[in-house]
Amino acid sequence: MNFSKALTVTLLIGFLFCVFFVLTREQTPIKPTSVTISGVVTNPIGDTVKFVTPDSTYITVLDTASGHFSIEFEWDTAANVSFSQGIESTEMYLQSGDAITLTIDTEQFDETISYEGSSESSYYAWQYLIQENSKYPNFSMSSDSEVDSLFSAYFAPFLNKAASFKVTNLPFYTSIVDGIEDHKEYVMSRRAALAALPQPGEAAIDFTYPDQDGDDVSLSDFLGSVVYIDVWATWCGPCRAEMPFLHELEAEYSDKNVTFIGVSVDEEKNRQAWLDMIVDKDMKGVQLFADGWSQITKDYAINGIPRFMLFDTEGNVASLDASRPSSDDIRPALDALLAK
Repeated sequence: MNFSKALTVTLLIGFLFCVFFVLTREQTPIKPTSVTISGVVTNPIGDTVKFVTPDSTYITVLDTASGHFSIEFEWDTAANVSFSQGIESTEMYLQSGDAITLTIDTEQFDETISYEGSSESSYYAWQYLIQENSKYPNFSMSSDSEVDSLFSAYFAPFLNKAASFKVTNLPFYTSIVDGIEDHKEYVMSRRAALAALPQPGEAAIDFTYPDQDGDDVSLSDFLGSVVYIDVWATWCGPCRAEMPFLHELEAEYSDKNVTFIGVSVDEEKNRQAWLDMIVDKDMKGVQLFADGWSQITKDYAINGIPRFMLFDTEGNVASLDASRPSSDDIRPALDALLAK
């Protein structure tokens, strides 16, 4: 082969390589890094819709006449987000490149929401309806051996419905299975915590936390006094709503043998907010800082606040779910303990 022919062959091979490269590049999809969501809201509440992600919030305006809205935002992952319109919200699932259309009537929020372009979000919509219309098992009144069968019966429809995602979206399916298993573990740990609680008449579980001056104070320091405990936090709206009633109760029993103790489960970063609220709200009694959901919440199986507890003068449990200060039942309960 002479030089000119060799050069021709070389150029031809180079040309074919270039064509192959271009065709390959054109046929290889570029992974999108955004999502688009559009839809129609019937009976809209306000003129915005909101999508809350783990680290961002995206808001767009809707046309209140037609209910139409559309939004696009950067999204390079697969995760759950919360869709809100008005005061209600629901969970969606977004993946990079999704183009989702949803419709909803706010007067029947969960019953009417519908998605095109996201079978995962449709699964969530179906799941919410099933949960609303099915009776959740009473695990607290069941034996350990019954819990497994109750779980299997209750969650079987969810697993059966999610089975199709084994093929189309294995990570999503796995998240459903893991969520059910996590819930089961929570129920079992909750049952164990409740079973370990001291019963009325049994000795309280002692605790020690610092007060606003940094001095350690223990529940056992108040043996000989009826003790009314308020487990609360500065960020808890229902907790703050009870404060005026608690002030009235403290004033009414100021000359009685009752010690009022507030135990804040605020985290360390909110310590100053706790100190400020003690001053701003003129909080009385003994105020302690537990620094988050610490040992007191584990020992007394507290998973929601405010939680009020009553202990008698001998340091025994009277009630671990005592009436709130706003209740008509708290004064008779205190008077009964004082009369002993």
